[in-house]
Amino acid sequence: MREYTIYWMEEEFAHHYFGREGMFYNLFAESNVARGELKTILSKQVDYITKPIPSIHFNQFIESELKQNKSYHFTINGHCVEGQDSGSFACLAVSERSMTLVAKGKYEAEMVFFELLKKWDSRFLAVNVKQASFGWISPVKQRKFV
Repeated sequence: MREYTIYWMEEEFAHHYFGREGMFYNLFAESNVARGELKTILSKQVDYITKPIPSIHFNQFIESELKQNKSYHFTINGHCVEGQDSGSFACLAVSERSMTLVAKGKYEAEMVFFELLKKWDSRFLAVNVKQASFGWISPVKQRKFV
């Protein structure tokens, strides 16, 4: 089972730290295990570099995009898509500052959600702390200064 926490990054941080996503990963991983005062400080840093997710609008967007998809359904776990391979699925739960994507089996089900996130904005960063992996859902375009 794969579990990703997906953050919507503020534009200035997404552009400035493009190519150095490991710094974000370290912050998110550390904030998951920190306690006490350190947890409070790291949570404030995470809140500063991430955008709040407009959950009502985002949930409506997902529903409108997937309503024709027969493998889509909404449960208490969030938006779920089943893959064509039996046992493959992905569920996306939206919260105020992040989203959680849980997937099992082949990657086709989770790719449905990644494509929707790309459509919404390019500044989503997926972090899988358990497998120490991270990356942009869609590469952030670099500004070119002439």
